Amino acid sequence: MTMPSFKLTAIAPQHMPTTQEYLKALKDSVYKTASLAQRDMLATTRTWDHKPKFDITITQQGENYIFAAGTDDKRYGWIDQGTGIYGPTGQTIKPKRSKYFRFRVGGSLKTRPDYIGSYSGSPHTDWVTVTEIKGIPKRNFIKQIQSRRQITMQQESSQAIAKVNRTMK
Repeated sequence: MTMPSFKLTAIAPQHMPTTQEYLKALKDSVYKTASLAQRDMLATTRTWDHKPKFDITITQQGENYIFAAGTDDKRYGWIDQGTGIYGPTGQTIKPKRSKYFRFRVGGSLKTRPDYIGSYSGSPHTDWVTVTEIKGIPKRNFIKQIQSRRQITMQQESSQAIAKVNRTMK
């Protein structure tokens, strides 16, 4: 009497993705995310007369890709991080060369806190004279962009890997 039996044969895919294919897909996702981050930064100053220059740096450390984005523009830093009691020092700002600050108020601002973008705003209309100012509230552009694009980076990387995996036949 013969014993019942069967035989299984593993069928290997004709094409297995290489490490280089995965690395290229990840690199492409980093470049796409960096481009979106730069677009976000430009959106925060779209309506400004003063146009800061934003730098994007992409580096490779081993098999990891890292990108950094930002600007060294002082005005952008003041608006992003705030000044006076709203900023890092937590103090009011006093004039250095005079007893008073004199500037226009009224109108509407071109940016708002925790929002990536800018508006047309409207001109300031009334003059005021003060001995100190509280400063500019933080807008947190960079923090918001970093948070948004970290999610994008994860999604793009996952999709890029999945796309390479679909090439197996």
